[in-house]
Amino acid sequence: YQYHGAEHKCINCIEKGRPLTVHNVMHSSRLHKRCGTSFIFFVMLVSIVLFFFIQVDNVAEKVILRILLMPVVAGISYEMSAPGMWIQRMTTKEPDESMAEVAIASVEAVFDWKKYLQDTFGYEVDESWMQDEKPAEPED
Repeated sequence: YQYHGAEHKCINCIEKGRPLTVHNVMHSSRLHKRCGTSFIFFVMLVSIVLFFFIQVDNVAEKVILRILLMPVVAGISYEMSAPGMWIQRMTTKEPDESMAEVAIASVEAVFDWKKYLQDTFGYEVDESWMQDEKPAEPED
């Protein structure tokens, strides 16, 4: 739950235009309006409710109907952001700094957040001041 919260904190940090540092991440929210976990939960819930009322005996028709209704299920699920935030209060917890470091490394492995800040907010991240935020190497 804490790593899930750390992931959300990283994305919120970037989306607010802040450089991805442990300090900035720890001061970001652990709740995110586009959480994939809560979205999948609502896709399942909406699908169960919707297909409970739509009964089809023919297997081919059932498959076609479910494929055609996928955008409807996804659309309804996407709009459930308030209940999604409630669920995140259970599926995320406040991480510690080491978990934030792992989440930062994960984001950096798949996303060029510095280019995003440049393109979206119009500034480059100065690497020199970010070095101060990294923990010192242990001495022998």
